[in-house]
Amino acid sequence: MKILVPRYIVICCILYLAPFVYSQEKSDTEKQDPPDLKSNRADEDYSYLRDPETNPYRAGFADAIKFISLNSKRTAYLSIGGQFRPRYEYTNNVNYSTNSEIYYSQRLNVHTNIVMGKYIRVFGEIFHGYTSDRQRTLETDDIDIHQAFIEFKIQTHKDNSLSFRFGRQELTLGASRLVGNREGPNMRRSFDLGKICYQINQVSLTVFYGKEVDPQFEAFDNAISLFDTDATNPEIWAVGAQFPIKNLNGTNELYYQGFRSKAAGFSDVFGEEIRHSLGVRRFGYLGKRISYNTEIIYQFGDLENNTISALNIETDWKYKLINTKWCPTIGLKFDWSTGDKETGDEKLQTFNPMFVNPAIYSLAAVNTPANLNSFHPNITIFPVKHLSIYMDYAVFYRTTKEDGLYTPPRFQIRTADGISEKHIGDAFGIQVNYQFNRNIAFDLRTSYFIPGKFIEATGDSESIFYIAPTLNFKF
Repeated sequence: MKILVPRYIVICCILYLAPFVYSQEKSDTEKQDPPDLKSNRADEDYSYLRDPETNPYRAGFADAIKFISLNSKRTAYLSIGGQFRPRYEYTNNVNYSTNSEIYYSQRLNVHTNIVMGKYIRVFGEIFHGYTSDRQRTLETDDIDIHQAFIEFKIQTHKDNSLSFRFGRQELTLGASRLVGNREGPNMRRSFDLGKICYQINQVSLTVFYGKEVDPQFEAFDNAISLFDTDATNPEIWAVGAQFPIKNLNGTNELYYQGFRSKAAGFSDVFGEEIRHSLGVRRFGYLGKRISYNTEIIYQFGDLENNTISALNIETDWKYKLINTKWCPTIGLKFDWSTGDKETGDEKLQTFNPMFVNPAIYSLAAVNTPANLNSFHPNITIFPVKHLSIYMDYAVFYRTTKEDGLYTPPRFQIRTADGISEKHIGDAFGIQVNYQFNRNIAFDLRTSYFIPGKFIEATGDSESIFYIAPTLNFKF
């Protein structure tokens, strides 16, 4: 099943909708712009459309299908939304070889959210992914259920609530350093899981257990494996808390996460892995100019009778020159993750990034934080309204010479083979984003990766050039 939309139809729709959305937003200058559309569409709330008299926002595109009342009191309603994302991708020297590839891909998804009074809602979302290169994983799926869950929520106090969510759903934790939604490919990541959240004023507690969905290629064949003991899908469970500390700027996060995979491989060890992660994270702002995000993760467990002990430290600081032309934001990121120190000693020190979002480690997205340390100076500028340009330079090294190189999410692609060189390579990336309006955006990502001495000593070592223009339409 291929769902292809002719280009001229897409262009005509964009040209038609853009001025309509713009005129809608400018129709009432006394009201605010409507809230931004969320990355996870299940997080959107359109209850503000219940009463037009008290609605604080200007009219937005597709408001008519965002609140379809299901009863006379307007306490139950249906919301409909979706996304169309066409993209071209070109890579020169794939995997450091002399091969190149270019292909077209598109994502099409539609979701519905049924709110049944104060306590219950049901959310469903279907995804379609097409690519002109059918051999590419995570890019193609005729059609399947991406999210389908029921949520029960009780408001125990004005600022306190308890919710239970069960079913297939997206999951993003913290800064996506252990669990992210995999936005790059057509097929985003989802989990079959149960989750409990308790909000007490500014403190939130979360507990969940689930399994990653294994995406297949045909129609409605992504099986539910949550209760299947023979399934090979990786399992994840966690408990965490997010809270402020009095007289201390920022937000704090403490968590424990468990991970189980029946087929894992790091360094010279392969087999069933059970790994536990303890993490602490602090993030927030210092005044109007400085933002920060720092996280420390310690891991322990067992992989095929090898004792696990691994560590990851990351920090991301930004400084915004608010009174300077183009409002440049200067950033600095640093990542350090351990690698295995010695083969055959029944100990494993390689950090496992689990379900990481690789884009946070550079636009090149060719490395993952296992036996990796990297340094990322970057800058973001805003030349005109709605336009941002992000530039990143990254330097990558192996942490230990006894361990190899890993690719997202956690697969070894180059073994150490006694090579003492640690320099993996340098990458330069640029991301240009123009937000036409609330619904339409254009994104251009390009990167150039220059292999270091370790890549040169272990096989193909051509520089990799990547570019991907992307159009994103959401409603």
